[in-house]
Amino acid sequence: MFGRKDERIEETVDEAVPSGEEPGVTDPADEPLESEGASEGPELESDEAPEEDLLEDPTQRMAQELEIASDRHLRLAAEFENFRKRTRREQAELSVVAQADLARRLLPTLDDLARVSSTPPETTTVEALDAGLDLILRNLRKELEDAGLTRIEALGERFNPELHQALMTAETPDPELDETVSRVFVDGYVFRERLVRPAQVEVLTYSAEGVEDQ
Repeated sequence: MFGRKDERIEETVDEAVPSGEEPGVTDPADEPLESEGASEGPELESDEAPEEDLLEDPTQRMAQELEIASDRHLRLAAEFENFRKRTRREQAELSVVAQADLARRLLPTLDDLARVSSTPPETTTVEALDAGLDLILRNLRKELEDAGLTRIEALGERFNPELHQALMTAETPDPELDETVSRVFVDGYVFRERLVRPAQVEVLTYSAEGVEDQ
């Protein structure tokens, strides 16, 4: 009796568990796959080095700094060239304005000269012409002095090679007059502390022999 009952139990177990498999053990292949992105594994390392690593290379870093410095130099050179051209243009414009202003101030003197020149000789005298020319000369010198032109005072002054040009010399028995300007042939002028023309003069020189001859 008991033998048949045991056989039925074994048959039931065999139907529930296929042959070759142990009960209670699950095949990993039968487990559901996890959703993508739920658990990602470590990323594969790229063969290319990151940009930060490239900058750590001294050669590449020096090349980059050299390129930046070169670009900065080119920009500064271009800005300086523009500044130089602009400065030259402004100076030229200022020079033209100054010259035009001086010409405008000299026009009245030019008009006076034209009137004197056009005066008929039979209607005037030498004294009147001389007085008119003297007035014109004073006005002309005043306008030039206002513009910055100054006449060099040379007569009776000590000879100065920076302001005077000695055309001739004359001996003097007075040692105190040695190297003194005795005559002025042509006036010299200075424009705002810059020499325009030296005064052409005669200079006295002391001579002991001249004293003995006397």
